[in-house]
Amino acid sequence: MSQTSLWSKIAVTALFVGLYAVFVGETLALFMEYGESGLAMRLATLDAHNFIFFPIGGLLVLIAFWRPTVMLTDALGGNKFRFGIFILAGAVILTCLASVAAARAFSASDARSMFEIAPEALLADEGRENRAPVTEALVKLKILAGGEEGLGSYSARCDEEWLQFSATANEEKLCFANGVVSTVADCCRAKAAFRADLNAMHAESPSNLAGIHKLAIQVKIFFLLMLLGLGVFLVRYRPGLQKLYGASFESVSFGLAAGGAVMLAWPLMNAAYLQTNSLLTGAGASSAYMVTGPIVALGFAIWTMLLLFFHLRSYPSQIEYAAKIGGFVAAAIGVFRYDDIIGYFTRTLGVGGSVVAVVVFATAVGALIFSVLMGVRPQDIDFGGDDSA
Repeated sequence: MSQTSLWSKIAVTALFVGLYAVFVGETLALFMEYGESGLAMRLATLDAHNFIFFPIGGLLVLIAFWRPTVMLTDALGGNKFRFGIFILAGAVILTCLASVAAARAFSASDARSMFEIAPEALLADEGRENRAPVTEALVKLKILAGGEEGLGSYSARCDEEWLQFSATANEEKLCFANGVVSTVADCCRAKAAFRADLNAMHAESPSNLAGIHKLAIQVKIFFLLMLLGLGVFLVRYRPGLQKLYGASFESVSFGLAAGGAVMLAWPLMNAAYLQTNSLLTGAGASSAYMVTGPIVALGFAIWTMLLLFFHLRSYPSQIEYAAKIGGFVAAAIGVFRYDDIIGYFTRTLGVGGSVVAVVVFATAVGALIFSVLMGVRPQDIDFGGDDSA
């Protein structure tokens, strides 16, 4: 059996360390800049997919994918597969270009995030006649997100045709953008004002974090696209990798499944953020980030299923078949209960979350990291029930 080369280990290690340094660095920058204002945790939970998931869940994913990435890099970069070096170089270049293009598209949105505004400007904001103060809106979001109904019942569309022809456009409900009970049409106008004021505050008083985020978003998009590509390549080249690296390659299946399962939390946390953000700014129809959110969630759901099936091939056929059926059932439940799942993430790891929820998430991820590092293998579990010994 082949052994992975030192160059492949060094290259992958340097890449993964660099990625994680950006994950942690952006979150540390948030708490350093907003810590004294008392807004750090509120902004971290509001954008939990950025500031909470990557430093915690990202660590597990990088650890779980390190060995298979080294093997894939060694096999392709060493031309152990046909046209391997060209496939590897093309994949890296394409991922870099796509990351830059996607980051620019997202940055072109007409809605700025609160963490892109200096903390002094956020604290000084007192709102105006048809717009609530930023800090007051954050408090109301956190309190009501923790309720059983969550924030879903406060959602409403703001596109012109819907407001013109929908019978519910005059329905009254609490509007977070102006802080009072308003008709949907009035709330949409308040959301537009809220969005415009955030943009103005950012133009006048940008945060230090805003500059850091411009780099970080490119790195994070590269990370996400890299994972999608790795999942596809590992499934595509599985027979060849198994032949080259034998038991060493089979032993990575549990880590891949664990990393894939945790990674699925990111698009759900992202969806929770998009729902929350729409309650304040109404920015959705024209935002590339908002439009691609459901597509990204679907893509990662399919990707996770691929990795789980990759892992299940290590089990006896009966268990593999039963687990696959269970996976499809879970996927169907996820589709039909999507709003409830998003509501749960909003309450726990989203804007309604707390330090306790973050600690629980970190502890669960830490347990999985320990399992991966200990080298858990499904082959070591006796499913045959053979008591003849």
